[in-house]
Amino acid sequence: MKRLLPALIGLLFLLAACFKEKMLVVGPPTDIDPNDTTSAPDVNNIRRKVLYIGISGVRGDAMKVAQTPNMTGMLPHAVYSFDALTQPPTTTGAGWTSTLTGVWSEKHGVTDDSFSGSNLSRFPMAFKYVKALAPHLRTVSVQSWPAVNDQLIASADVKVSLAGQDAAVRDSAVGRLKTDNADMVVVGFSGVLSAAHDAGYGPDVPEYMSAISTVDAYVGDLLAAIESRATKDKEDWLVIISSDHGGIDNAEGSNTHEERNIFTIFFNKKFGGKEVVPPLASLKAVRFASTGEYAYSNDPLYNFDSIKKFTVQLSIRSRGFDSDPPFIGNKDWNSGGNKGWLLCPKGSAGWKFQAGDGSGGRVDVNSTGAAITDNKWHTLAFTVDRSSGAGELALYQDGLPAGGSSLNNLSSFAPQDAVTLAVGDDITGNYRGSWGNADFQLANIRIWDTVWTKEDMQKYSHCDTIQTNNPYYSRIIGWWKATSPTGSVLTDVGPLKKDLLLHGSPQWVNQEIDFCNTQLPAPVPQSVDVVPTVFAWLHITADPSWGLDGISWLP
Repeated sequence: MKRLLPALIGLLFLLAACFKEKMLVVGPPTDIDPNDTTSAPDVNNIRRKVLYIGISGVRGDAMKVAQTPNMTGMLPHAVYSFDALTQPPTTTGAGWTSTLTGVWSEKHGVTDDSFSGSNLSRFPMAFKYVKALAPHLRTVSVQSWPAVNDQLIASADVKVSLAGQDAAVRDSAVGRLKTDNADMVVVGFSGVLSAAHDAGYGPDVPEYMSAISTVDAYVGDLLAAIESRATKDKEDWLVIISSDHGGIDNAEGSNTHEERNIFTIFFNKKFGGKEVVPPLASLKAVRFASTGEYAYSNDPLYNFDSIKKFTVQLSIRSRGFDSDPPFIGNKDWNSGGNKGWLLCPKGSAGWKFQAGDGSGGRVDVNSTGAAITDNKWHTLAFTVDRSSGAGELALYQDGLPAGGSSLNNLSSFAPQDAVTLAVGDDITGNYRGSWGNADFQLANIRIWDTVWTKEDMQKYSHCDTIQTNNPYYSRIIGWWKATSPTGSVLTDVGPLKKDLLLHGSPQWVNQEIDFCNTQLPAPVPQSVDVVPTVFAWLHITADPSWGLDGISWLP
């Protein structure tokens, strides 16, 4: 036996050199109770196995119309969605990590492709749990982006890295699927992402769509390899295919729907086909991000010279401001001295109130509240009382006082323009085009012709939507929920029915949190659902201490 050992070691090195593969064999971790482990199944039993295929950079809307006969052929026996989502940051590193750990970046700590700041010791890649709880299961990873193996996958029996070589990844994975006794195989392709960076994302980009078709052929080869296995009659394979993120133009990394939109396929021969689409009743918000996107009213009701007392509230969500187009207002913002008032961004993370009377008078008051660009919902409000004296202004953020000022006897609050109220831009609709865009989502836009008290602002205004039993309900003169698309208007659900007209094509964004920033049940599959689905298939019970964010989509 001692004479055989050097020969066996030499043979292993020879095989590694022939295949030009990076191979790593690791033992199971020791930080999980060994009494929880499961033993290998009887050889006569049907053995469940998993193939996960990650295709970097495929947008769901592109996948839906791409020429993909192999993946399309899986759908009659799959739970699938072209409306699946990931969460920002939509980088390749964060996307792969969320997919293979089952938790979002707030937990695993990976935000970009450097993997710096990772918390993978606390929230590890799924192989760690698989090897610890079922040490008999053999795991393999074959990747065209080596960082997945180098940074993310620690507890694999075999790791193969072939940088930027999708065809070679296909060949290696096919060879292992035909002959290796692996129970969980992870395969990663990066060619679509490269095409997106070179030519752009989207169904209208021929190079991008061609790259999707190319990788579909590779998927077909992997499926054929499973069918060719000598032991296939004693195996039951779950095949999962998804992308890590989408993109827009030639890039990814931000919070647009195009960057968050991915696709998922959960396939098994015994499944029935089911497409998962967002329910019509899911919570949405209107997003103003580009030139020409705004809502407005021509109704003379909104003459704020006649309305001496009023309160304005709205809910806002943003990741940062690059300019200061109004959230809401009734003035031409080309000059702060122009007649009218508005709320708008202040700097990159704050907000302010601004008003002028057209005669040299103006008031500028910055909010004293914390930054509102943490991608959470915040309720902004202000009250104006011009019924006597110099007039008084009070600002509120999330129900709490956030500044105030005298209105300095401003003589007029109404510009006498045809547009009497605007949301997402100023009343000209040209501010974004002239001075730059800011990206924010709005909802729960409300105006009353009275002044809320500080006590009621704290009691009712933190994050709740207004109910008909609200003490100020009878004084509401505009209530635009903006929580679901209603054609070319923002519908006024208040008693006066003063709809706002939409200009341009602002996007309606599905929300994963409500206005109190409580997580909502996901209406479509998400990146973090891959790991819980794999665990459910392999009969591995996830411990609550693992903190998984996803759910299983097994039918």
